[in-house]
Amino acid sequence: MFGKLKVLGVAAVAAILMAAPAQAATIIDFRNGSAPAGGNVTFDGTNAIGVNLPIGLVEVFQAPNLAANGVFQVFGTVGVTGAGDLDFNTGSNTVSIVGCIPGLGLGTLNAAGQCSQSFTLLSGTITGEEFRVSQSGGGVVEFFGTDTKHPALLQAIGLSPTTPFEVFAFALTTGALNAQGNPSISTDIRNTAVPEPATMMLLGTGLLAAFRARRKQQA
Repeated sequence: MFGKLKVLGVAAVAAILMAAPAQAATIIDFRNGSAPAGGNVTFDGTNAIGVNLPIGLVEVFQAPNLAANGVFQVFGTVGVTGAGDLDFNTGSNTVSIVGCIPGLGLGTLNAAGQCSQSFTLLSGTITGEEFRVSQSGGGVVEFFGTDTKHPALLQAIGLSPTTPFEVFAFALTTGALNAQGNPSISTDIRNTAVPEPATMMLLGTGLLAAFRARRKQQA
């Protein structure tokens, strides 16, 4: 009898483990898209600062709300491009994106094609960074960290409004990195949802149930 319960318990644990990646699989990818170069990136040899860098698109992968999967245009109120506004500072370890995404129900556009209301779409903390200058004289800024999204954005794609995310790829190319600054040429911020604590709780519950069944059988 216990052999059957053990098999069932292992199967339940395996099912939970298989479900865990699905919960963490939603990816949100912000990038400049069709927006032209813009903003300003400065580097003093230690810290990099980006201000008003254009973000024109967001792509959503494997969202629980299937209708939210795809590419959506990001708009803003800053600059002539009307694109979303990316700012980061490796000195204060902060990164944010402000704008609206009408295609996902976050705001509408005014007659000028800009957001009638802006949202902090992404707000995060930089936990590590790397700077390098390419042979062509251009610069690349890379860092990783954690961030949160606007609750309305997460609800639109079918996630809990408190779901945390990890930035697992950030790449920004610009002109030569220096204190005078250069505009952003290409930007990409891709991050993935962090597994919820409930996943681990379910795993513990399955193991506990199997253990109790064994003790009962032995008694």
